[in-house]
Amino acid sequence: MTAILSGCSTAPTAKQPKDGTFDIVHTHFLGSLWGEAYARASVVSQDGGESFVVPGGAIWAFGDTFKGSRSADGAPHFAGGAFAPAIAFLADSASRYPPAFNFLVSSNGGVSALDFLPAERPTERYRLWPLGGIHVNGQCYLFYSLIEVFGNGSWDFRGAGSGLARSRAPLGCYERLRPHGNWRFPVEPTQVIEADGWLYLFGIKEFKGKQGVTLARVRPEKIEEPEAYEFYTGAGPEFSPRQEAAAALVTNVPGQVAVAWNPYLKKYVMASSSDFDHPREIRFLVAAAPYGPWSPPVARLLVPENRQGKRVEMVYCAYFHPELFRENGRVMNLTYSLGLKDAGFDANCEMVEVEIRLKAEVEVQGPKPEAQSHSSKF
Repeated sequence: MTAILSGCSTAPTAKQPKDGTFDIVHTHFLGSLWGEAYARASVVSQDGGESFVVPGGAIWAFGDTFKGSRSADGAPHFAGGAFAPAIAFLADSASRYPPAFNFLVSSNGGVSALDFLPAERPTERYRLWPLGGIHVNGQCYLFYSLIEVFGNGSWDFRGAGSGLARSRAPLGCYERLRPHGNWRFPVEPTQVIEADGWLYLFGIKEFKGKQGVTLARVRPEKIEEPEAYEFYTGAGPEFSPRQEAAAALVTNVPGQVAVAWNPYLKKYVMASSSDFDHPREIRFLVAAAPYGPWSPPVARLLVPENRQGKRVEMVYCAYFHPELFRENGRVMNLTYSLGLKDAGFDANCEMVEVEIRLKAEVEVQGPKPEAQSHSSKF
């Protein structure tokens, strides 16, 4: 197992840093999320795994989810097809790892939390992938992407728009909202956070041929109104109701992003997924406010080369779970999804705990090896 560190662990001092940068001093790769909860829901594998806090726990939302079972040695037996999104409730009192999920199920195992609309036929052409969610105004909200499949290849799909769904019960079916008869919303956020009387929504968009982070905001009471969203247009910060005026919040960021407030750092932390040049890397950035300015990467994490018995080809969907942070944020919890060589759809999200230390809390006394540990299972 390997972690890329921005420095060596050293003896603590009392000084507080101004920039919130940190070192990774220990990474504990806990392994696959698959366990008894998955077996009960007849789930073999899935990706995604974004979570948002609800009363009594958190809802986790997963993407493509394949049904079936596993034998005692972990071998998959796919049966029953696939669906998305799958959602599960993790109670505050439940086991953190392996997470004691309570999946949304029917008599035939796990079921989708969203329904296709009549125009989305045949449904085999489409997927509904979950995005960021939030509990606000006494309701649970989940953004989603409609994906159109046009071939049999791994990359034969394209986005057909994004929308917003709502449910009063956290673990229930979510109603796809259609204000003014149109389900499309002007945002596609992988992360939604609440701060300073606003909801801030982070996503990814192409700017001048390169992917970067987008930021939008909306008042919590207006989350269901597409015309109420404002878009980051530059430092200041400046926001505009004109979506075409949007500017990149952070440049050269691929994949998905996750953002969480870290009380230990007294900063917001952003995790960005890997790209094709660094397929196993997760990067961390910090900022004092959701709208920045965001730092360059202050630390990097490298997922081990082999996971779940296969070689890792891509790490994606790196998501924070601040409800599982420990020691006031000094130990951060996140999950990530895996593309594994010759694995087909046999891959599950994994969880890692990242122990950090403020850079100004250390003074060099000669390097010592950073502590690392990991486990892996199906």
